[in-house]
Amino acid sequence: MINFSSSTISKDTEIWGNFGDYVNGTFMPIIALLGVLVTYYLGIISEKRNEANIKIEQLKHRPILHIGYFDAEDFMEIFIENKGNGPLIIKKYTIINETNNTEMNRIYDCLPELINDDYDNYTGNIIGIVMKASEKFQLFLFKSEDDDEISKENRRLIRENISKYKVSIEYQDVYENIMPKSERSLIWFGRNA
Repeated sequence: MINFSSSTISKDTEIWGNFGDYVNGTFMPIIALLGVLVTYYLGIISEKRNEANIKIEQLKHRPILHIGYFDAEDFMEIFIENKGNGPLIIKKYTIINETNNTEMNRIYDCLPELINDDYDNYTGNIIGIVMKASEKFQLFLFKSEDDDEISKENRRLIRENISKYKVSIEYQDVYENIMPKSERSLIWFGRNA
C-alpha cells in the first residue's frame, strides 16, 4: 500500500499474474502451516477424548468390594461381596488384630478351639481370587442350633475372639487399576461376649 498507493489499478493481465504469484507464494505456506497446526491440535483433542471415553468405560465396569457379616443367636457369618459391575482380583488379604496390629493371612488363625463342635466354613488365604460382579464369597460360617451350655460357650468364645480383629482386603479391577482398600472391623461380634 505504501509503495503502490499512488499508482492506478493496472489493466495488464501479466502484472495481475505476477501479483497472484506473489500472493500465492507468500500466503500459501502460511495457510499450509496453519492447516498442519490445526490438524495436530485436533489430533490432541481426539486423543484426550478417547482416553476419557476409555476411563468412563472402565468406571462403568468398576468393582466395589463389600465386607459384610451376619450375627444371630445361632448363626455367624463373615463374607465379601462384589457389589460393582466388573470383576475384581484380590491382591492382599489380611486379618488384623486391632489391639496389637499383628496380621494373619487366614481367618482360621483368629478362631478359638471349640468344645465338641466344628466350624461350618472358613477360608485360607484368598490372594489371587477373582470375583465376578454380584458374587458373594464366604470367609467364615458357624451354625449351631443346639441350645446347651457347650454350644453357648462356643458361640461366646467365637464372638469374643473375632471381635478383636478387622478384615482388610486390597484389590484391583481387570484393567489393573488399584481400587481403594476395603476394611471392616469385627468389633460388632463382641457386643454380647
